[in-house]
Amino acid sequence: MVQKTLCKSLIIALFFAVHLTAHATEDFRFKKADGLKILIYDNEMEPNRNRILSNFHDVEFVIDGEGYVQLGSFGRVYVADMSLEEVTKLFEEKFKTYGKNLTIMINPLIRLILKGEFGKPGMYRFSPTTSFWDVVAEAGGLSSNLAAEDIYVVRNGEIIYADFWNSLYEGTSIRELRLVSGDEIVVPRVSRISFDAITRYVNFFASLVLLYYAFSDKN
Repeated sequence: MVQKTLCKSLIIALFFAVHLTAHATEDFRFKKADGLKILIYDNEMEPNRNRILSNFHDVEFVIDGEGYVQLGSFGRVYVADMSLEEVTKLFEEKFKTYGKNLTIMINPLIRLILKGEFGKPGMYRFSPTTSFWDVVAEAGGLSSNLAAEDIYVVRNGEIIYADFWNSLYEGTSIRELRLVSGDEIVVPRVSRISFDAITRYVNFFASLVLLYYAFSDKN
């Protein structure tokens, strides 16, 4: 009884969390190369004993270059350009005959390209609720904390700036930063002048000064 009550509370909490996310991203549309995670609950329980549903519960799927996700025995399902609500209803139709009282929730995973001074630059997929701190951690951190001051976003060829410095330490989410699928987050290299370079510059200017005084003495 207690376990069932706890499960019910979890379902309610997840329901509101996902639907609040959907409300905040009501203009969201899945794009090619994005991903999604399916959460399936059968009569308020995780489908551990249902072999069909358990193959899809809490599993991430990637949208291919043609806009489809591969759902095993269900085949390829087209989801590109669809809203979160539309994809949820689509999957409810797919799975409805495999449970008594199914609850289907879809968590979108947007594609971000991380470039520059990340420890592990590359393409990643994150939930819109992921904090920017976790994004940086997933990408292996930054080469320098100073680099956070100069981070910028490239979107459709245009450079967009945001307060990434404070976002890093305040737990600001991807959604709050208004990042969208396909954005490139660029961490530029922090300019540093080495000690050897400084020595060379000093010696060069010292030589100019000595040369100047040498010519002055001759005149």
